Amino acid sequence: MTKIKRLAVIAAMCIAALFAGKARADDISRGIRGPTNWQADSRISYSENDLDIKTTTENLILKYWDGDEVGVFGFLNLPYKTIATPAGTSSGLGDISLGLGPRGRLGNFQFLSYAGFALPTGNDREKIPFGNGRLDAKIGFAGTYLAGDKKYELDGIVERNFTGENNSGINPPDETYLGVLAGMAITEKIRFAGGPTGLMRDNGDFNLNLRTVLRYTPSSQFHLELVLDNGIKEQNVPKSNGFGIYFRRNF
Repeated sequence: MTKIKRLAVIAAMCIAALFAGKARADDISRGIRGPTNWQADSRISYSENDLDIKTTTENLILKYWDGDEVGVFGFLNLPYKTIATPAGTSSGLGDISLGLGPRGRLGNFQFLSYAGFALPTGNDREKIPFGNGRLDAKIGFAGTYLAGDKKYELDGIVERNFTGENNSGINPPDETYLGVLAGMAITEKIRFAGGPTGLMRDNGDFNLNLRTVLRYTPSSQFHLELVLDNGIKEQNVPKSNGFGIYFRRNF
């Protein structure tokens, strides 16, 4: 392998490592506030792609809601990653993100919105990077429609990411993330949902996935989720599959 080709492969692996393990927000009851004002959301997720990059991500997300028909939503997301590539394995803090915006309820439809930032807190100068090395601005809107008996639901989210210039002077294309899930109650404590999710870059690159979610809610204070992601189609983005276990505690 020539030096130029080897450098190209390493660069592709770095980009794929950054792309892997991003915490996305499509979920059951996505637009609905919790039963209390605060929630601690702890997630462990694993993904691997066709470049043989395996990423384990631990996200600790602190969320805040208030109000009923009108209120405020805010979040702070702290990610920690372990990335294994053919070039080695390393662990470190990823890019911290935060956001704030209005939320509300219109009959059976609840929504939340936010504007925020992804901060360049992850080390992007190592062989295996944990961050983008840039400041990104984000805006997002998520909503949930519940049928009158609350048995069926439709969840959706759209997030626009305005990428900044990284430490190498490169400003990559802006991105749009979309997710739509349809779900239902299986029992009083178990809900299921599934649907497509995808990331589209302004230069035409994209990936499309199928997400399925199973939630168990033993009480109003906490719930557990199993999340599965399967790659369906992609362009200039490594195909990946993964799963996650989420634990959320209201307080």
